[in-house]
Amino acid sequence: MYEINTINKVTFIFSPFQGMESASLGVFLRIGSRFEKKPVKGIAHFLEHMLFKGSKKYSHRQIKREVEGRGGDLNAFTSQEITAYYANFLSKNLRYTLDILLDMVYNPLLKTADINKERTVILEEIKMYNDLPAPRAIMLLDRLLWENHPLGEEIIGYNSTVNKINRNDLNSFKNKYYIPSNTVIAFSGAACKKEVSDFLKLKTVPNNNRVKLRTVAPVELKGIQIKCEKKSLHQSHLCVGFRSISYLSKDKTAAQLINIILGANMSSRLFESLREKKSLCYDVSTELRKYKDSGAFVIHVGLDKGKILIALRTIMDELSRIKEKEVSNKELSRAKDYFLGQVTMGLERPGGRMFYAAQSYINLGRIDLLSDIKKKIKLINAQHLKKIAQSIFKFSNMCISCVGDIDEGIEEKIRKIVNNGY
Repeated sequence: MYEINTINKVTFIFSPFQGMESASLGVFLRIGSRFEKKPVKGIAHFLEHMLFKGSKKYSHRQIKREVEGRGGDLNAFTSQEITAYYANFLSKNLRYTLDILLDMVYNPLLKTADINKERTVILEEIKMYNDLPAPRAIMLLDRLLWENHPLGEEIIGYNSTVNKINRNDLNSFKNKYYIPSNTVIAFSGAACKKEVSDFLKLKTVPNNNRVKLRTVAPVELKGIQIKCEKKSLHQSHLCVGFRSISYLSKDKTAAQLINIILGANMSSRLFESLREKKSLCYDVSTELRKYKDSGAFVIHVGLDKGKILIALRTIMDELSRIKEKEVSNKELSRAKDYFLGQVTMGLERPGGRMFYAAQSYINLGRIDLLSDIKKKIKLINAQHLKKIAQSIFKFSNMCISCVGDIDEGIEEKIRKIVNNGY
């Protein structure tokens, strides 16, 4: 059950969760890295960091201690299209937590000294992700999937841009996007709706500012794109990516079932073929990413450099199989049950329900009930999955990245395998 109201221009989603002593609350902003200007790339993520450094009412220590010291946790994230600040806490501490989150979001201090200190922290974070082979391989893949487009840029930014971001930049960005009309606050837990609503009325300040977020859809991906990067590592990381569907597509649930069948769990086809049958790797996974006007299907595997080519052939064999042959009724039933099981278990936690409600409303303008999801899942058949797989897995338009102690000429060998596969 979800109730949606507007309070001082802020969208408020309330989802009661009786019989629980815990609750979850999130402040979501319709702003992410894809809306940034190039000279300040990484500013959305930089501002996210800065909101934990102190606000008008709370010091940086108080922000953390007032939540964690009462048994809760506080966190945030920046994505391509959303920035969020959220907390999980005991219901009795609702007022403390909401007050802290709102003061962080709307009244950050943004002291120059703190900005300079946090800049160093973010530069270390950039180094960390560049040194981690799996994230590095994903970064390289994103650049290939969305070349010369904001979706292919790194959310965290770059040394050159992070070094130039100053207080005026952060203030301007905050004042433009951190406004009530661009905010969704979601709550899930055992609480009185009137209590939360009254507190929001008291703590939020309405204004008539609005912002129109403009996006440019990426051009169609054409050709085979490959990027390999040599690093002194014991294990190499291979990523295979295809353009996929957006979260506005009517086929997104069917695509999610394909993701489950191929690599979302230990029962998946890629786990079975790459790890169980051929012992090529320890970890293999797939991910379905969805944005407003695009998406990607990504496969990642970590393995010995000598096994890269056979792993790629195996991956392409499995992709060919799901394109050419309909999945069995049993396999489709298992995938549907796994999907519904994961959704149901998520919605039976305050945090899961809070995230689901906020992101559904921001992305789709609505919140589907579990009963609605079940109806949609029931209608999906094997023919539908085959058709979606054929539209996604086009070997003539795919991207491959590899990071590790790779051999000379690996790119040409990869290209030869791909060319032979279509």
